[in-house]
Amino acid sequence: MKIEKKLAPERLYKEYRTTDNIKYIVVQVIENNIVQHYHVHNGKAIQLIPDNYMSDSVKGAKLSDYGKLHGICNKYNSISVGVPNNMSAADKQTCINLLMTIKQRYKICNENIVRQLDVTGVANPEQWHDNDKWNADIKNKLIDI
Repeated sequence: MKIEKKLAPERLYKEYRTTDNIKYIVVQVIENNIVQHYHVHNGKAIQLIPDNYMSDSVKGAKLSDYGKLHGICNKYNSISVGVPNNMSAADKQTCINLLMTIKQRYKICNENIVRQLDVTGVANPEQWHDNDKWNADIKNKLIDI
């Protein structure tokens, strides 16, 4: 898959890490004050942070009981993928392709492709607060490794 590189300023990703510990992919909404490793936008995949650096996008307090992976999935062991709140069909397909690319690169099982909801309990992305919708739109379209 073609991934465009538009790296964010280095001050936004100072902490180096080894990629050996990457076990999760966290999908969340693109926000102005947070930089994820990758963004999906207008049918394109864009890398903003190198995989061997941490993103601060997977942190914060557990805000509800939905955050079952809080303290387990974190910035040390995850890659973050930002998506628009209202995704087009092209964005959804790009998201699926990007998730497949990352999961194959790091041998991540489908169970470990999660939403911000699963980590902190925040309904993010809002469109996938419902597990059935999340599974129908994304999870069920991923081939497990």
